[in-house]
Amino acid sequence: MLKGCSVIALPLLLSACSWSWFGLNSSSSPRAAAAPAGSLSVAPAREFAYMPALDGRVSPNRIENTAMTGVVLKSEVRDAVRESVANHLKVAGFHLDDKRKVLSGRIEKFSVDDVRSPALWTLQMRYVVTDASTHQVVFSTTKTVKRKSPKFTSNTIAIEDTVKLSVDALVQDAGFIKAVN
Repeated sequence: MLKGCSVIALPLLLSACSWSWFGLNSSSSPRAAAAPAGSLSVAPAREFAYMPALDGRVSPNRIENTAMTGVVLKSEVRDAVRESVANHLKVAGFHLDDKRKVLSGRIEKFSVDDVRSPALWTLQMRYVVTDASTHQVVFSTTKTVKRKSPKFTSNTIAIEDTVKLSVDALVQDAGFIKAVN
């Protein structure tokens, strides 16, 4: 019986290993080959308004959570989001030393629903690119992303991964690319 299982299992295992050679591996992405070009600067954290805190629903260092009172961070949510946005833009190939165009944002919603597993993280972010010399808004959009993660994961990792999804959506927006070029 063991021999019969190995006859069936071996070809399946070998074919599964070969899928990554044909680009079917989920970790590879078609846009990884061509990094977008653009330059801008990212505004300080004070320019990333955390609306749930400004509305009085939560404290500035708390992410809304359906299962308990909230996810409490050591720093303010706007600081964590701003740093994560800047880091992911840099990884995506943007130059962050150009003071002519400035990216700021408004965190309209950041929550986690972890009543059940997996937890569902939601980030609704308004991005605004401003021409620094004229103070005119040259681009504005809202990106909403949802991400599932294990219920008992690191909050830092979950926040980073959720912001990364939002930045990925931003850099795929042709209007954003045009605004920063």
